[in-house]
Amino acid sequence: MITEVNLIGLTPLKPSNNFFKELEDFFKESKKALIVRVLDSHFSKNFKEKIISASQENESIVIFNSRNILNKSSNIHLTSKDLMICKDRPNKNFILGASCHNLNEIKKANLLKCDYVLISPVMTNKYQNKKLGSKGFEDMAEAFNGPSYALAGMQVSDIKMAIEHKGQGIAGISCFFRG
Repeated sequence: MITEVNLIGLTPLKPSNNFFKELEDFFKESKKALIVRVLDSHFSKNFKEKIISASQENESIVIFNSRNILNKSSNIHLTSKDLMICKDRPNKNFILGASCHNLNEIKKANLLKCDYVLISPVMTNKYQNKKLGSKGFEDMAEAFNGPSYALAGMQVSDIKMAIEHKGQGIAGISCFFRG
């Protein structure tokens, strides 16, 4: 279950040549989750199978970004865009998560009964979304009916901050993987 996870890694869009070594290191310790979100040119059945195999050694969770879904029996992470156009929960038997940048997206995630949300951008802002900071993260985490994870500018040491502000943990790319 996602409630046992404090760290969620996101694959880089373009995994490096050392990606599977980094993935092995990522899955070494406590139970974690990984959201697979890569460019189509890097996504294949072999890529998927290697990730799933690596995760099974430590009972970790693999979740596929809504752009990388291979079938409807996968755990799914909805982009904020896909979240807002989703009419019904795609599958009740698997984990469903979503990226949220504002309270409207949190409300939609609650409506779909998402199992978790990634709230961003908390500490850094690469795009047009306003940086939330720890207080903004807390407001959104309190509004969601499940585990919330802080994303954007996070380091493993930020788990304490996320938990103190009503979150479950952190999510990140660069704190786990090079791109």
